[in-house]
Amino acid sequence: MTGFCDYNIDSEQPNMSRTLIENSRIWQREGFISGYTLVIADGNISDIRRAAEAGTLPGDRRIDGKGCCALPGFIDLHIHGGNGFDVMDATEEALQGMCDFLARQGVTGFLATTMSASAEQITAALAAVETFANRPHTPCLGVHLEGPYLNRDYRGAQPAMYLRRPRRGEYLPWLETGQVKLITMAAELEGGEQLIRDANAHQITVSLGHSGLSYEQAQEAFAIGLRQITHTFNGMAGIHHRRPGSFVAAIENPRITFQVIPDGAHLHPAIVRMIIRLAGKERVLVITDAMRAAGLSDGCYAMGDADVTVKNGEARTHQGGLAGSTLRMPQALRNMMRFCDLTLAETVPMLTSVPAQSIGMYPQKGSLDIGADADVVLWDETRGAQATFIGGQLVYQKEKQPT
Repeated sequence: MTGFCDYNIDSEQPNMSRTLIENSRIWQREGFISGYTLVIADGNISDIRRAAEAGTLPGDRRIDGKGCCALPGFIDLHIHGGNGFDVMDATEEALQGMCDFLARQGVTGFLATTMSASAEQITAALAAVETFANRPHTPCLGVHLEGPYLNRDYRGAQPAMYLRRPRRGEYLPWLETGQVKLITMAAELEGGEQLIRDANAHQITVSLGHSGLSYEQAQEAFAIGLRQITHTFNGMAGIHHRRPGSFVAAIENPRITFQVIPDGAHLHPAIVRMIIRLAGKERVLVITDAMRAAGLSDGCYAMGDADVTVKNGEARTHQGGLAGSTLRMPQALRNMMRFCDLTLAETVPMLTSVPAQSIGMYPQKGSLDIGADADVVLWDETRGAQATFIGGQLVYQKEKQPT
């Protein structure tokens, strides 16, 4: 039995009929099973067999899982950049750099997240993603359009000069690319209701963010088709005992899911615990909202047109507001377990099946069901991601430690 292969995302791997992942604890819906072999063929999960019954065929590649957990690859629906790259760079180099960076973390799916910008800049970012997302074995699932249709009173680090109301002549060409999977918008803006309806007609999930929507307005928006809350409690009106706000309206609606950034800065751990208690784990999805400084040292960075300073891992504007994060998915997973006293089995769905469900890609993504895409991370609870497969191709293997 061979160990992990060397990482090389661009290399052509041998055309083997199957890959067998052996000696691992395999995730199945609600928990782990042991003593089974995960069988990958033609880019999909083709079988899960008892190890004693798996057998081999000529040309099979056998991977020793070395006791790791075989998980569905992590899915990040809200990430602007990392390792020095940003989606708004709108280049192949930036997107490839993000893909390489994320594969090392066990991320097999992400939405390239834009910022409020000119129509030309957003169109360029969409065009770059459209070219890149069509490649085989890419973790880029499409675009999360964050802005420019946001409330300036809740804009956070979004540049005020680019905020505007939705206009069909501008956004319909973006929706028609087929690349947009998620939109963050302020539903109270003039034209907001029409944008929700148009997005739903294109099977695009709409999320409420950077918004001052009231409880009553939120109920109306949910009835129209708004289905998610962007970086919960950040960039939105809070709870008041006479003005409950959009969060309370969302909690009361079982169709709404909640993005959380578990970095300890955007949300106090007690608030993360409260969201899970009120909404339930099946309605909470973990995001990083990472910007280009993720994976790099403290210093000064650009986020769109804004200058951002990272100190002790926190990214802030010169005015002191949070500007995305430097969080990475492995730490997000560990933080959720620690903040909320959860097991790995309890936490995994919030990084896999819940985000996939929220954009209509489950169980093809976010599961290890028979027939699902073979997007797999071999996860060691102490050492993190040891190997990452996308569509059955090994795109990352952690270097062996010297003995």
